[in-house]
Amino acid sequence: MIHSADLLYLMAAPVFLPPYLYKILFKKKYRKSTRGMLGLDLDAAVWDLNAPGRRLWLHAVSVGEAVAGKAVLSEWVAAEPDARIVASTVTETGQQKAREILSEAKAFTFYPLDFTPIVQRFLKKFDPKIYIFMETEIWPNFLREAARRGVRIFLANGKLSDRSFERWMKYRTLFRGTFDAITAACVQTERDREKFSALLGRSECVFVTGNCKFDSSGAPITFEQRNELLARLKMSSENPIIVVGSTHAGEEEIILNAWEKVRAEIPNLRLILAPRHPERFEAVARLLAERSIRFARFTNPAVENPEAILVDAIGVLAKLYGLGAAAILGGSFVPVGGHNLLEAAVHSIPVIYGPHMHKQPEILKIFQEGEGGIQLTEKELASKMEYLISHEEERRRLGNAAAQTALQNRGSARRTVEFIRRFTERS
Repeated sequence: MIHSADLLYLMAAPVFLPPYLYKILFKKKYRKSTRGMLGLDLDAAVWDLNAPGRRLWLHAVSVGEAVAGKAVLSEWVAAEPDARIVASTVTETGQQKAREILSEAKAFTFYPLDFTPIVQRFLKKFDPKIYIFMETEIWPNFLREAARRGVRIFLANGKLSDRSFERWMKYRTLFRGTFDAITAACVQTERDREKFSALLGRSECVFVTGNCKFDSSGAPITFEQRNELLARLKMSSENPIIVVGSTHAGEEEIILNAWEKVRAEIPNLRLILAPRHPERFEAVARLLAERSIRFARFTNPAVENPEAILVDAIGVLAKLYGLGAAAILGGSFVPVGGHNLLEAAVHSIPVIYGPHMHKQPEILKIFQEGEGGIQLTEKELASKMEYLISHEEERRRLGNAAAQTALQNRGSARRTVEFIRRFTERS
C-alpha cells in the first residue's frame, strides 16, 4: 500500500535524485549506504527471531548520534542483559563508528529508505518490540509501519530547531499518524519539551532528561597511553600540541593560518589535524604538502618528529585529544554548526570553538555558564592559541573547568532508560 509520504517522496525525486546519483557515480560517495538503505544486503544480516531476549532497535543517523546511543545502550543492557539489539545508521561514517563502539548490538544495518515496501521488509527482518531513535530522525513511513506492527516507539536525546518545529507544525495534520506513533519522548531541554508536546499533542509523554552526549564523553587517557601514542606518532612529549577535530572544507586554511602565525613565536608547536569526513583526507594532505608542512599520516607515521599529523582514520580522535595542550573544535569556524566538544573536554584541556555553534545550543550554553569553553572569531584564533601555550596556569584552569563541566552534567542516559522502561516493562 502506498501512503501520502511515499507520494511526496516520488514528487521530490526529480529534484533530489540527480545530484545524489551524480555523487554515487562520479564521486564514489554513498555506495555502501545506498545498497544498505535499499535492503540489498538485508538477507546477509544474521538475526535469529527465535533467540531469547527482547528485541530492541536503536537508530542513530551518524557519528554524533551513535556516540549518544552508546550511553543509552550501556544503561539498557545493564538493566536488561538479555536484550537483543540491532543498531542502524544513515551515513557510512556513522555505520563505521556504530560497529566500533556499540558492543551491545548483535546486528548492524543501514536505515531503510523511507518507502513503505522497503520499510516493511526491514521490520519483518528484525521484528523489534521496542524502537529508540536518537535526536531528530523522524521518518513518517517507518514510524507509522512500526506502530502498526505494535512496536513501542521512543525518542531519546530529542531536540528540534525552531525552524524544523515550525515546518512540522505547519504540516502536522498531514503527518498526524507519524507523531501519534511515538509512545514517549525524552528530550534535552525544557524548550524541546514544549515543542514535542505540541507535536505529539500530549505533554504527559514528554520528559526532559538532558543530553546523553555528556554520558558518552569517555575518560581521559592514562599517562602510559599518552606515551604510547606519542611514541607511535614519533612525537616528543616536550613539544606542545594543538589537536584540531572534525574540520570541514575551508576550515583547515583558517586554522593553519593561525597555527603558522603562532609557530613564528613558538617554533616547536605541533598540530594534529582530523578532517570530519574520510573523503577529504587526500585534499587535506595536498593542502599540508602545498604549505611545505612536514607531516605524517596517522595510519603511516613514518616521519620522525613531524610538524603535523593528519588523522586519516575514524574512531581515534577521542584519544588523540589527550595529547593536546589545547583543542580546536571543527565545524565551528565555517557555518556547519559545530560538533561534540565533550570528547576533548574530558582530557582537561581548553576547548576552542568558533562563532558557528548553532547545532549545539544546549551544550554551548552549559559550557559558557561553566566557563568550560572558549568561543572566538577567526581573527582572535592565533592570539588565543599563543596565549594558552605560553601561560600554563591559565591553560590548566580552563582545562579543569572544561572537564568539570563535562562530568557534572552526566546522568541523562540513565534517566532516559528509566523513563522508557516504565512504558515497556516486558512488552
